[in-house]
Amino acid sequence: MKKKLQIYFDRISQIFKPANPKKFSRLLLIIVASGILLMTLLLFSFVLSVRMGLFGTLPDHQELASIENQTSSEIYASDDELLGKYFIYDRSQLLPNQVSDNLINSLIATEDARFYSHNGIDYRSLMRVFYRTLLLRQSSAGGGSTLSQQLAKNLYPRNGDSFLSLAVDKIREMIIARRLESIYSKNEILLLYLNTVSFGENVYGVTAASLRFFNKNPRDLTIEEAATLTGMLKATSFYNPRLFPQRALDRRNTVIGQLKRYKYINTHQADSIRQLPLELDYTPMSHHQGPAPYFRESARTHITRLLHKYNQENNTQYNLYTDGLKIYTTLDYNLQLIAEKAVEKQLREQQQRMNEYYKRLSRQKAMPLLRKLMLQTQRYQSFQKNNLESESVEVHFDQAIAMEFYEPGGSQRLEISPLDSIFLSQQVIHAGLVSLDPRNGAIRAWVGGNNISFYQYDHVLAQRQAGSTFKPLVYATALEMGIEPCEYVSNDSIVFEDNEGWSPGNVDGNYDGYYSMAGALAHSVNTVSAHYINLTGILPVLEVAHKAGIHSPLPRVPSIALGTADVSLLEMTSAFTPFVNKGNSQKPFWLLKIEDKNGKVIYDNRPSRETPVFSESTALMSRQMLSSVVDSGTAAQLRNRFGITDALAGKTGTTQHGADTWFVGFSPGLITGVWTGVENPAFAGIYKTPLSSTNSAVPVWGEYYRMISENTQTREYNRGSFTPLPDSLAIKLQCNMFLEELPSQSWWEKIFSRPDDGTPEPKPRDEEQPSRFRRWLDRVF
Repeated sequence: MKKKLQIYFDRISQIFKPANPKKFSRLLLIIVASGILLMTLLLFSFVLSVRMGLFGTLPDHQELASIENQTSSEIYASDDELLGKYFIYDRSQLLPNQVSDNLINSLIATEDARFYSHNGIDYRSLMRVFYRTLLLRQSSAGGGSTLSQQLAKNLYPRNGDSFLSLAVDKIREMIIARRLESIYSKNEILLLYLNTVSFGENVYGVTAASLRFFNKNPRDLTIEEAATLTGMLKATSFYNPRLFPQRALDRRNTVIGQLKRYKYINTHQADSIRQLPLELDYTPMSHHQGPAPYFRESARTHITRLLHKYNQENNTQYNLYTDGLKIYTTLDYNLQLIAEKAVEKQLREQQQRMNEYYKRLSRQKAMPLLRKLMLQTQRYQSFQKNNLESESVEVHFDQAIAMEFYEPGGSQRLEISPLDSIFLSQQVIHAGLVSLDPRNGAIRAWVGGNNISFYQYDHVLAQRQAGSTFKPLVYATALEMGIEPCEYVSNDSIVFEDNEGWSPGNVDGNYDGYYSMAGALAHSVNTVSAHYINLTGILPVLEVAHKAGIHSPLPRVPSIALGTADVSLLEMTSAFTPFVNKGNSQKPFWLLKIEDKNGKVIYDNRPSRETPVFSESTALMSRQMLSSVVDSGTAAQLRNRFGITDALAGKTGTTQHGADTWFVGFSPGLITGVWTGVENPAFAGIYKTPLSSTNSAVPVWGEYYRMISENTQTREYNRGSFTPLPDSLAIKLQCNMFLEELPSQSWWEKIFSRPDDGTPEPKPRDEEQPSRFRRWLDRVF
C-alpha cells in the first residue's frame, strides 16, 4: 500500500516538476489531508443524515424487537405428514432445535467467518473489499456484508439501484445490523436470518428450501446438502440445483472448501464429499403441486370462512396466508398417495380406450355444442374485447397453434387448433374418489380430479346423476316398511300414469322372470326398483336419503329410484355409512383443529353425533344384499380380476349414454366412492361413451383397494369381517335371486301348506296390530 502511494506521488512530481520539491510535497500533503478530512466529514454527514432518517425512516429498537415475518400456514394429514402450504411467500419458521450444525457451519464458513466476533459490521472485511475493489479493481472481491447486514436487507429490502441509493442502503443496513446485534443474541440472529433468506422459486427460509430441494427437515441435512443450500445464497437462480446442476455442484464444492479452510471438516472428509454426486429429492409445495391438491383447495375456502367468522367474534386478524397457522386434518397420508396413484394408473389405461373409441369420429356432429363451449373460453372473450368479428374469431379458432394439453400423469405439447382442442377435451375421462371412516365420518382420502393445473372442477363435490348407486336407499326404505326381501317381483315394466306415463326400462332389454330383492339389487334391475318405490311412495325414500347424508335437492318423481337426481360423490359415499354403522349415518368431516404459530388452538372441531336412518336389521340385510353385488353381481371383477378376498359390499351405477359411472363400496373399516365420466354429459348424448361402471369406476376402486391391501401401512383398512347376520334375519334372505317362473300351487296347497321354497309365509293381517308399512305411512302423513 505504502509503495503504491509513493509511486503515485512520484508520478505527480514528474508532471508538475516544481522548483522547490520540498515545498511542493508539503503543499500536496496538505491538499491530500484536507481532501481526506473533507471526505471524512462528508461521509460522517452522510451517515448521520441516513441515521436521522433524511433518506427514509429507519426501524427503531422497538420495531426490531418485535419482528414478525409473513409465514406460510401448513396443512397436515392425520399422521402429522405435511400435505401442503398456504402462502404469499413460501416461508416456514425454523425453531432452535430444528437447525443442524452442518447448516450453521456451512453458512458461517462461507458467508461470515467472523460472525461470532464482530458486532454487526466486519471492518476487516470492509477494508478488504475496499482495497480489492478500488485499488486492485477485482470484481470478485465480494460484498463485505455480515450475516447481520444481510438479515437487515432481508427484513427491509432495497428500493433503488442507483449509486446514491446503493450507498444509502449499505449505510442503512449497517445501522440496522448494529441495532439487531444490541437486541438479539448471535443464535437468535442466525435463526432470523435462516427464516428470512430467499432461495428463489418464491421460497423463503431454510425450512421451506430444505423441504423443496431435499424433502427433509433442516435438522436432517447432510454436509453436502447443507453446502448446496448455502451455495445457492450467492445467486439463487444461477446456482439453482434443479435448473443448473453442474453450477450448483461446483458451488457446493466451493462451500466444502470453506468448511475445510475453517477446520469444520478435515481434508479426508472434504475430498470424499467432493466426489459425491448432486442428489435432489425435489418436492415443490405450490398451491397446485404436492398431495391432495383438490382437497387443499376445498379446505382453503372453508378455512378462510372459519377465520373470517373467528376474527369477527374475537376481534383478531388471523390470516391464512401470512400467520403461520397449523391445520390438522383427518386425511391419511399413505391412503391419499395410494388413491392418487390408483386413479392415475387406471385413467392412463382407460384413456387409451377412450382415444380408440373417438379417433374415427368427426367433430362435425358436435359443432353446435363445440361452438357453445367456444363462447365460454377465455380466448374467445379476449378476441371479443379486441372487437374482432365473429367470423374472424372462428377463423382464429380453426388455425393450428402450439398448446399444452392434458394427458394422464402429465401433459403433452400439441400443434392443434383451439376448436379441435375443445373437441379433444370432451373426450377426456375424468375421475373422483373419496374415502370415509364409517364409524365416525372422518375423510381419509380425497382425489378431486385428474390434474388441478388443467381442471379445477372438484368431482368429489360436483353434482352428477347418481345412477343405480341410489337404489340401495330405495331397497332399505322398502325393508324398513316391512316389505319382505324374498317376495318375488315381476320384471315387467311399470307405467306411472301420474308421471306423464313414465316407464322404466332395463339396460339389457330383458323383462322376463321374477327377482328377489337381493337378485334385483345385485343385477341392478330398473323395473324392480320402480316397483319398490311404487310400493313405498316417493316421500319415504327422500326422507331416508336426506337422513343418510344427501342434502342436495331431490325431485319428487318415481325416476328417483333409478338415480336420476344430481348428487355429489361425497354425499353418495356418506349415504352408505348406515349400511356399515348399524343403520346410523355419520356426517363426513375432515378438519380436526387449527392452531396459531404459538400453538394456541383457535378452532377445535367436534364431530357431529350420528343420525338414526333405519333399523339395525334393515342395515344388516341391506349390507348382505350389497355383498352379493361384489360376489356375483355387477362388481364381481373385484374378486375375479383384482383378487380381493376381504369382506366387501357395494353398488355400481351407470347413467345414460355412459356419461357417469359409479361404484360406492365398503369394507368393515372404509367406505370409498368412485366416480368417472366425461366432463359434459351433452357430449355423451351425441357420441355416447365406451364407459360403464364395470369397465371404469369398479376398476379404479379395485386398483385402489388392491394397493391398500398390499401396503403394510394401510392394509388394516381392509381387514376384519362384517357383523354376521342373526339367524332370524338370515332366514329371510334364503331364497333364489331369480326365477324364470313362480312355482305353481294347487288350491289345497295355497290354503293349507307352508311355503318350502325359502319364501317366508305371508303374515296374517291384524287390524289390532298395524303392519310396519301402515305405521310408516301413519308417521309420515
